[in-house]
Amino acid sequence: MHIQNFGSLFAAYIAVWAIFFIYDFTVARRIARVEKDLAEIKSQIPHK
Repeated sequence: MHIQNFGSLFAAYIAVWAIFFIYDFTVARRIARVEKDLAEIKSQIPHK
Protein backbone atom coordinates (compact mmCIF):
# COMPACT_ATOMS: atom_id res chain seq x y z
CA MET A 1 0.00 0.00 0.00
CA HIS A 2 1.34 3.38 -0.93
CA ILE A 3 1.49 6.28 1.50
CA GLN A 4 -0.93 8.25 -0.71
CA ASN A 5 -3.74 5.78 0.05
CA PHE A 6 -3.70 6.36 3.80
CA GLY A 7 -5.92 9.42 3.49
CA SER A 8 -8.66 7.41 1.83
CA LEU A 9 -8.20 4.55 4.27
CA PHE A 10 -8.45 6.91 7.23
CA ALA A 11 -11.56 8.59 5.78
CA ALA A 12 -13.23 5.21 5.28
CA TYR A 13 -12.26 4.15 8.83
CA ILE A 14 -13.78 7.32 10.30
CA ALA A 15 -16.91 6.95 8.16
CA VAL A 16 -17.50 3.36 9.29
CA TRP A 17 -17.11 4.29 12.96
CA ALA A 18 -19.40 7.31 12.52
CA ILE A 19 -22.09 5.13 10.93
CA PHE A 20 -21.71 2.60 13.75
CA PHE A 21 -22.12 5.24 16.48
CA ILE A 22 -25.10 6.85 14.74
CA TYR A 23 -26.75 3.42 14.44
CA ASP A 24 -25.98 2.64 18.09
CA PHE A 25 -27.44 5.97 19.19
CA THR A 26 -30.66 5.48 17.23
CA VAL A 27 -31.11 1.91 18.53
CA ALA A 28 -30.59 3.11 22.11
CA ARG A 29 -33.24 5.81 21.60
CA ARG A 30 -35.70 3.28 20.18
CA ILE A 31 -35.12 0.91 23.11
CA ALA A 32 -35.66 3.73 25.59
CA ARG A 33 -38.92 4.66 23.85
CA VAL A 34 -40.14 1.05 23.92
CA GLU A 35 -39.24 0.72 27.62
CA LYS A 36 -41.16 3.92 28.35
CA ASP A 37 -44.19 2.67 26.43
CA LEU A 38 -44.01 -0.69 28.20
CA ALA A 39 -43.89 0.98 31.61
CA GLU A 40 -46.93 3.08 30.65
CA ILE A 41 -48.85 -0.03 29.54
CA LYS A 42 -47.89 -1.89 32.71
CA SER A 43 -49.18 1.00 34.81
CA GLN A 44 -52.58 0.74 33.10
CA ILE A 45 -52.98 -2.97 33.90
CA PRO A 46 -54.70 -3.57 37.23
CA HIS A 47 -52.56 -5.47 39.75
CA LYS A 48 -53.87 -8.69 41.25
